[in-house]
Amino acid sequence: MTENNFRRDALASSNLHALRLALLHATGDPELAQMKLELVPIRSGAAFEMTIAEGDREALFRKAEAFVDGVGASYVPRELDECELRDMMELALGQKLTDAEYAVARLMPAVDEFPLFTQWSAERPDRADEFSVVIVGAGLCGIAMGVQLEQLGISYVIYERRPDVGGTWAINTYPDARVDTASTTYEYSFVKNHPWTEQFARQPEVRGYLEMVAKNYGVYDNIRFEHEVQAAEFDERSSSWALRVADADGVAWDVSSNFVVTATGLFSTPKKLVADGIDDYAGEVIHTTEWTDEHSAEGKTVAIIGNGSTGVQILARIADAADQVYVFQRTPQWIAPREGYGEAVSAEMRWILDNIPHYWNWARTTALKPNNPRDTIQPDPQWQASGGIFSKSNDRLRANLTQYIRSQVDNRADLVEKLVPDYTPAARRPIVDNKWYRSLTRDNVELVTDGIERFTADGIVTADGTHRTVDLALTAVGFEVTKWLWPIDFRGVGGVHIEERWNKEGGPRAYLGLAIPEFPNLFVLYGPNAQPATGGGIGVGGLPAWMESWVGYIARVIVAVIEDGNDSAEVTDEAFWEFNNAIDEEAGKLIWLDPKANPERNYYVNEHGRLGTSTPMSGLELATRLLHLNRGDYTFAVAAQHSSDTDDTDDTDDLETVA
Repeated sequence: MTENNFRRDALASSNLHALRLALLHATGDPELAQMKLELVPIRSGAAFEMTIAEGDREALFRKAEAFVDGVGASYVPRELDECELRDMMELALGQKLTDAEYAVARLMPAVDEFPLFTQWSAERPDRADEFSVVIVGAGLCGIAMGVQLEQLGISYVIYERRPDVGGTWAINTYPDARVDTASTTYEYSFVKNHPWTEQFARQPEVRGYLEMVAKNYGVYDNIRFEHEVQAAEFDERSSSWALRVADADGVAWDVSSNFVVTATGLFSTPKKLVADGIDDYAGEVIHTTEWTDEHSAEGKTVAIIGNGSTGVQILARIADAADQVYVFQRTPQWIAPREGYGEAVSAEMRWILDNIPHYWNWARTTALKPNNPRDTIQPDPQWQASGGIFSKSNDRLRANLTQYIRSQVDNRADLVEKLVPDYTPAARRPIVDNKWYRSLTRDNVELVTDGIERFTADGIVTADGTHRTVDLALTAVGFEVTKWLWPIDFRGVGGVHIEERWNKEGGPRAYLGLAIPEFPNLFVLYGPNAQPATGGGIGVGGLPAWMESWVGYIARVIVAVIEDGNDSAEVTDEAFWEFNNAIDEEAGKLIWLDPKANPERNYYVNEHGRLGTSTPMSGLELATRLLHLNRGDYTFAVAAQHSSDTDDTDDTDDLETVA
């Protein structure tokens, strides 16, 4: 293949809408803005993607080739003024933007160095030297918080109970663990155009990426590995937190810090499989988080218990090695294919990313806004009255996914009957197929839908009385997603216990998913109702970008405390309940709490029947709240020991201070 042919193939295989936007960004050529668009379905018809119409593609390719030949490596990045950026965002999203929409949408291409972080309003105040932050956890959120504090020059330490960085990407090393969103959207907005090797990065590459970020941005040296925070209590006199920290040898000591940010995430506490007789089982029982390179399915009879995201990812690799695999399914899932899943970043794609300036920015943007997700998650009474099940787009998704299931299992009636769910797509957490359906047709794989009655010494007995001999039971049963801070013993104002408060409120709640009344100077990253439950629409980006927006908001509160001469900030009950009542009201209108769509508790809905993990708010509404601190939502205060001249006693003198 000649160089010109390779280049043309690379251009033709690119995201043409993003290619047009990148060239427009680089050149300002008005002809690019006039090119026509058309919609093509993606994600099994769940969304549509904009692409350049057939009649304009040759002109687009010629302009790209002319740019590379004429400017190429000598290109000096062209900065857009706000008017140009707004025009480009409207072109990218295919709609006119209000001022409020543009304020959020402009962040999607990440053209600024740190688009979501907070800075001092003027010069860094000397008073900042008096403050410190403890971060709990060195995963995606914890590292982002560290980078933000590095930018502000605020002292901090990260306590990480494991021996390495990465959080869930250090814990989960099972075969074929990988992201289920495109790598280009599963990255921080301040690390531009990272050279991923796969379109959906595997666990080792993601963990390596996080270690690279931690080291390159000065965070790594502030991490204390194999250190666990056991307890934390707010000291009202000093407006600081007293924390109990233990090292790997069990040696514990007390630490004092002005602020605490927990970054333990949703997936830090694996669920334990509870089954009669399991303690008498002589084989191995391994939760997928416990899988290491020392484990093997080679030549074994393996039970995979669970068919959520992990169970679906792991099956194909286990089936390749094992003699026999039994897949235990309690509830069928809607499992969808994703374009490029399991595929390498091709040489052509790498050439585009390396040779077309700004392509990364605009590919990221167009990937984030394929359609309006509300069409799929909001019931349509008129559609239902005319014979539809839920809504037009949701029913279309159901039909497409059902056909996909049939095609993957060769239309086998015995499998189709067990695999097609009777509930509405999108009611549960979406799962990306990793040859799971196809693996069920293998001679050495059996799908078991009868419930597990008990374990025996050498196997598993199901409700129909069948005994299956099993050497290895892999439990892919998920995580305790409502145990955000467990097992840390957090006590706030007056000694109130956070778990007791949450138990009275229908499960964990927080303001913006971050702050809790009676717990000043404490913030929970990836907390209750923090993340939009659906992608698409106007927002700040993929999951790591949302983490940056949470981090930026926390930093706004910290900056406000320091700059205004205060010592603490506590979210008010009014702000807390305004947010939570709005969440509950909106959730009641959507798919997750619709009794026709969603029959039981799942990842989204907690044991109290409340939408707990995600927010039903649109990305636009949530981002707007996060990007602007409303000081009236907090009570700011000076510490009692600073405002009193009558008592010089300081109970925190014996505590180690974070430095």
